[in-house]
Formats: sequence, C-alpha cells, structure tokens
Amino acid sequence: MPKITVNADCGDAPEKALLRDLNIAFAKADVEGILAYFTNDIRWQIMGGIDLHGKVAARAALEAMKDVVTRELVIDSIITQGREGAISGVITTEQGGSVAFCDVCQFVSAGGNLIESMKSYAIEINDGGLAHAENRHLSVV
Repeated sequence: MPKITVNADCGDAPEKALLRDLNIAFAKADVEGILAYFTNDIRWQIMGGIDLHGKVAARAALEAMKDVVTRELVIDSIITQGREGAISGVITTEQGGSVAFCDVCQFVSAGGNLIESMKSYAIEINDGGLAHAENRHLSVV
C-alpha cells in the first residue's frame, strides 16, 4: 500500500475530491477504480504521443502499467473551476524513480462526477536533474 499525502485542500468541492480519489486509484494500480471516474468515451492524452479514446483503450493502457508499483503519492495542488480541473504532485515508485505530474481534466458538467477528457503531463525527476518522461502513468502506476 503506497504512502499517500494530500497537501491540497479538497474542502467540500466534489470535483477536487474526485481528482484526489482518481490519483489515489492510480497510485494503487486500481484499474476498475480509475475507469469508474471516466466516461465511456473518455479521451485521454498522455503528452508525448499517446492518445487514447474510450474505456477499452484506457483499460488496455492501465493494465499495461500495473507492473510499476507506487511507493508514495504526494498531491500538492488541486484546482477546479466549472467543468475544468487540474491536479499536480509527485509519485515515487518502488523501483526508485520519481515523477512530477499534472493532469488537466474536463468534467461532463460543472459539479459532474465523471471525466470526459484528460491530458496528463509528467517530468521524471532524476538525482537532482530533470528529464522528460513520456508518460507518468505508464512509468509509475
């Protein structure tokens, strides 16, 4: 079970809680838990060249990511406004790597409980230096 630290205030904002819980599901490699937050026709762009459309494609990508085990998830910030939201933080894996991430999401509606599109950004943190990581989820979940 990964160590989870949430520095962001989720207060009573349901979209903030959704983004927090989604990233906790990523840290736990909970494929079904992650998919529960996506619409059936989710569009998930993993910046660096991966563009997934639909839950079937998302499921296949998530299943391929399950080998990397998360040791720690730190959520630094969650921002939501209307139909949009963003979450950022750092994931550290059991394999020893760390990735700073940001997911920018669009909900079905303001106050909605499903994500219809998500863009994932990541930067691998290497011993004091930074290197671009093509995909936070593929490399850390």
